[in-house]
Amino acid sequence: MWITRPATDDDLPGLMALAEAASPHVHTLPRTRTGIEDAIARTREALVRPVDTPADEHYQLVLEDDAGAIAGTAAIAATAGSEGAYFSYRNDVVHHVSRDLRIANNVHVLTLNSDLTAHSQLSGLQVSASHAAAGSLLSRARLMLAAADRRRFADSFFACLAGQTCADHTSPFWDAIGRKFFNMDYLSAERVVRGARNGTLIVELMPHYPVYVPLLPAAAREVIGQLHPEASAAFDILAAEGFELDRYIDIFDGGPVLEAHASRLRTLSTVRTLTVADAADGRPGETCLIATTAANRAFRCMMAAATFELDRGRILLSGSAQDALRVGTGDAVLVAPA
Repeated sequence: MWITRPATDDDLPGLMALAEAASPHVHTLPRTRTGIEDAIARTREALVRPVDTPADEHYQLVLEDDAGAIAGTAAIAATAGSEGAYFSYRNDVVHHVSRDLRIANNVHVLTLNSDLTAHSQLSGLQVSASHAAAGSLLSRARLMLAAADRRRFADSFFACLAGQTCADHTSPFWDAIGRKFFNMDYLSAERVVRGARNGTLIVELMPHYPVYVPLLPAAAREVIGQLHPEASAAFDILAAEGFELDRYIDIFDGGPVLEAHASRLRTLSTVRTLTVADAADGRPGETCLIATTAANRAFRCMMAAATFELDRGRILLSGSAQDALRVGTGDAVLVAPA
């Protein structure tokens, strides 16, 4: 019976173990003790802060298995680029015409932009191999947290996934563009910026003029918008949720950026509030996503079998599910389809 909840100081050892086992391509996962402690502290502060409009709040969630061990983590930021601007490359087309030569060409260019600034960002999904089946719960729990208090999050969401890299962890896209301005390899640059795409380093060092894709090496062109194999599970979860590939790619490895408006996300568009009642013994149930209704330190989310009395606005839950969520008869919960 897996539970997703906000990270606390007691989760530090489990989060450290996850960070040590994580692929270097998950660049939005805090990897150092200091980084993890900061993520926990920001989560604790965000959950007690009164929020009318989303700002710099950061929420680090953990997946807890039935033995109480930390088996996964994922994060959601209220607004990307809250400290300035969030940068990505936008796929654009420039139209070149010569009337004298009667030639017209559409040329693919990449434009550095901050269009995704102030969108809410899903990031850092990491689940231990033995709990891979819980990845969907962990990912969607972030949106259930958003459903618990829509004032805390933007109307648009995005996630940046790892792009294609070589076996030696080099990035053809980075080597073709970023390395020439940062003068360091891909993994070193990621360590310096710690997954951020809003630092002054981006403004100071990345080229601000459009990058003409036909001028890039073939190896770099081939990986634009391509997904790293280790990010395929995260991609499938987000795609099923309603996220779509649009115009943006990551400025470091060229990986895909998935976007969606809240109204198109399955969890947010189908969630409803129901009242808890005791389940009858032996009554068949339907698996669904259930969460508590407050975006605070008591937030908990799980998948569980339940039956419904929609005409009475009730969800019938077993005692074990109620205990796991720490709710009781008469309490309100958020419910979305599995």
